[in-house]
Amino acid sequence: MTELTTLDGDSPFDHIQQTRPDGTDFWSARDLLPLMGYARWQNFEIPLNRAIQSAENTGMDVTSNFLRSRKVSGARGPAQDDYELSREAAYLVAMNGDPNKPEVAAAQAYFARRTVQAETAEANLAGMSDWVRQQMATLMQIGKVEVEQRQQANRLREVTARVDSIEGAHDWFSALAYARLNEFPTERTYLQRVGMRASQILREDGGSPGKTQHPAFGTVNTYPVWVLERAFVDVPMREEWT
Repeated sequence: MTELTTLDGDSPFDHIQQTRPDGTDFWSARDLLPLMGYARWQNFEIPLNRAIQSAENTGMDVTSNFLRSRKVSGARGPAQDDYELSREAAYLVAMNGDPNKPEVAAAQAYFARRTVQAETAEANLAGMSDWVRQQMATLMQIGKVEVEQRQQANRLREVTARVDSIEGAHDWFSALAYARLNEFPTERTYLQRVGMRASQILREDGGSPGKTQHPAFGTVNTYPVWVLERAFVDVPMREEWT
C-alpha cells in the first residue's frame, strides 16, 4: 500500500484537513490538487466542476459544501480562487477524478473511509442524552455565527474594494483595486511599480491595459486577474510598504 493510501490516521489527506470554529471540517481544493496527482488548477477544475454538477443533480447544498474562498499562494500572495470542500464534496471530487491516476484512487479510498466513520459517529450521537446533544448543538451554533461574521466581513471588504477602487469589465482590476481586495499594501510607489510590471506582462502576451475612470484619480489602467497575480509576485514587497 502506498503512502497516499495509508488509512491509519497518518494520511496526507489528514494533514491538509482544516477545522472551522463551528467544528466542521473541510479540505482546501488547492491543497487537495497535488495529492490527487494534478499539477495545474485548470486541469483540476475538470473533476471539481463535475463534482459540483453531481451535487446539484442530487440536491446537495452546493454553496455550503463547495464554499468559495481565496487562498494565498506562496509566502505573501497573491490570493487565488479556492473552495472549502466538505467531506462529501471532497469525496465527489475524488470520484470524478482521472481514474488512471493512482492518487485519485487513494483519495477515493480515504474519503470513502471517512464517510463510514462519520456515519458511525452520527449513529453514536443519536444514543446520547438530550442534554449532551443540546450542549453540542449550542457550541456548533456559536461557531456557525463566528463563521458567518467572518464571511460577511470578507464580502464587505470585497464590495468596498470593487466600489472604492474601480473594477473593470470581466474581472479586470486596477492595481489599487486588486491590492485592496487582497489586503496588499496600497503605498503609491509600490502600486506604480506593480502597474508597470503588469503592463509589461500584458504587452509580452500581445495585449494592452484597459482603461477606466476613477472619481479621485481620473483615468487608470486595469489588468486581468492573472496578470496582476504575476505582477504582485514579481514586485518585491518592502517593509515600509506593509
